[in-house]
Amino acid sequence: MPISETQKAGLRDLLLNEKNSPVLLQLVNSTTKNVWKTEDPEEALRLLTAHIPDIYTLLYKRAITRELLFSYWHTRQPNVATDFTKADLVAKVIQYWEQEKGTESNITSRGQAAVSVYATYKLNDENYPIHAIARKFGEWFFERFNSDSLSLVDLWTDAALHLTIVASDGINELECATAAEVLSALTSAKKQFGFHFNPNLTHAGIQGRMDAYGQVMVLCCGTLHTPKSCVGVFECAFGLLRDPYADNNWKPKKFKCLLKSELQPPGLYTLCSSKTLQAALELPVPTDDLD
Repeated sequence: MPISETQKAGLRDLLLNEKNSPVLLQLVNSTTKNVWKTEDPEEALRLLTAHIPDIYTLLYKRAITRELLFSYWHTRQPNVATDFTKADLVAKVIQYWEQEKGTESNITSRGQAAVSVYATYKLNDENYPIHAIARKFGEWFFERFNSDSLSLVDLWTDAALHLTIVASDGINELECATAAEVLSALTSAKKQFGFHFNPNLTHAGIQGRMDAYGQVMVLCCGTLHTPKSCVGVFECAFGLLRDPYADNNWKPKKFKCLLKSELQPPGLYTLCSSKTLQAALELPVPTDDLD
């Protein structure tokens, strides 16, 4: 659904001010991939609303942070409580714009349309190429890792690992910086504790992001099992790069893993429950193919 005139007026209220105009110009640069440069906020807003298909896609851009949305919402509705998640703030801000402009009956119909668009947005979000890459990689990696068939050729030679193991007797951390050391450290930890890694391969448990260096980040979590029971959870961030000498396939270069024992592990562990991956979840989500 194209950005409506009401939403354009709301965006003007949100972004056309001394504090947020730099964010607006940053959005234009990232959206047009620096092809179109402008210092005029009005022109920048016209470009954004012309090239971005709907209001949710725009407000979910990385440059529009939770802090920016909360500050705006709190200024306009200081006595109305809200959740602090970005999804809730986006919904509240759009609802505020609609309520300011329409009649009560019109608000209801617009609100229903907004819910429908949001549901479609979330559904499409799961099908972005970067999330498909993440799911495919996660399935491949943990299948090979659990079956002890992961090999050195599956990793970049200068792969690096930061491994943290949290158990009842303390915290152990390990860092290494070659493929052989990474593979040895991961395999040793798995064998020492007898772990089987059960990744959550739904969208709630594995997603893709893009870091500042162009690496595809695969963010994944799941549960740790022994032959007798579920004994803990894990959180992993993999940095992937294409290898031109391996049919241009994605290979892991960076690993950051947390293995944590728990007396009562959850049945299904999700990214929103993760403590170590929240900053990575704020990284951008490309919507196009990663060629």
